[in-house]
Amino acid sequence: MLRRMFAPWLLFGVAVLGCAQSKTGRVPVVASTALIGTIVQAIGGDRFAVTTIAPAGLCPGHFDLKPSDVAVASNARLILNHGWEAWVPSLDKAIVPPGPRKVTLATQGNWMIPEVQKQAAAEIAALLEELDTARADTYRLAVEHYQAGVDSAAAQARASLADKALPAVIASGQQAPFLAWMGFRVVATYGRAEDFTAQEMTRLARVALDSGVGLIVDNLQSGPATGKPLAEALNVRHVTLTNFPLQGSYRRALLDNASALARVVE
Repeated sequence: MLRRMFAPWLLFGVAVLGCAQSKTGRVPVVASTALIGTIVQAIGGDRFAVTTIAPAGLCPGHFDLKPSDVAVASNARLILNHGWEAWVPSLDKAIVPPGPRKVTLATQGNWMIPEVQKQAAAEIAALLEELDTARADTYRLAVEHYQAGVDSAAAQARASLADKALPAVIASGQQAPFLAWMGFRVVATYGRAEDFTAQEMTRLARVALDSGVGLIVDNLQSGPATGKPLAEALNVRHVTLTNFPLQGSYRRALLDNASALARVVE
């Protein structure tokens, strides 16, 4: 049923995008999220035409596919995903075989953590080398440069909190690993806005009082104000961080998150 619904759009999209590809000469790659797309763009440069399906400001796990997404994906040489996007099986079914190569990346963990980001960059660079073997050395140098930039941004991010007393934190589960990397003690986590019931509020309030929590941290993509009522009830600070690059740069997202934390921490 899904394939029949998408088929007219798919054929039209392939025809149009195929013309665009021949003019630009760039290799079309589709990324499921901005975390993947920004790495492909940074390492591949002008050689690859990168399309990211899920907008960076939305939860990619609950994103609704459009016919245009299927058309673009059908015309790609490579489709990359994390493996947890619920809509990927639907995309696979909608693409007429044989279709492009599809790869579920092996890099696990929170990609906002620098070491995980560097691992992901190395994995993606290897895939780009397979697509364009003639420029393999270029991509190896690019990933080394990218990883050095991640290290520099990571040092700057941690330095922004070096002279501050970090409070105990209750946070969105999506932000907990990053906050721990930044040096915070996360004493409890919560899920999406629809899961934030009165019972959950009571549980978290008790943990907050017992642990001396001084900060509530939300995740933009899963509900930017989910924890704000709790912060107001406890009379503690609140901040919202992003779990995906919003401006096409992981380093920018990392430093923006660090700056947001530095502003709310004494």
